[in-house]
Amino acid sequence: MELEITEQNDNPLLNRQEIKVVIKHNESSTPRRNQVIKNISEQLKANRELVIIDHLKNAYGKTETHGYAKIYSDKESLSKIETKPSMERHKDIDSHSSEKETKEAPAEQVAEEEAPSEDASANEEENTDE
Repeated sequence: MELEITEQNDNPLLNRQEIKVVIKHNESSTPRRNQVIKNISEQLKANRELVIIDHLKNAYGKTETHGYAKIYSDKESLSKIETKPSMERHKDIDSHSSEKETKEAPAEQVAEEEAPSEDASANEEENTDE
């Protein structure tokens, strides 16, 4: 994944930088928000918690994604300006990928536990028919 900043504006009134990015992802799928935030924060040496991705859009069949991000100078400015849904979308952005992994493991265990009980109930039905 290659991230290129095409436009960068400083907005002192809102205490933030506004950037437009082009992400080239030839060998992989459309990047997730947490991957983009990580790359932006590394390139601009900004705190991950202060980076808000407004949108990421890609055209059908292309391996380019165009996006718009805002990097706030402090948490206070971020909380005053951003909407609650936008902040919720970015809350604990690093933990989303690890949560999916932990949720999948218990689901598999439950499926394994249910399978033997179904076989046992089928055997009981066969025994009652005799």
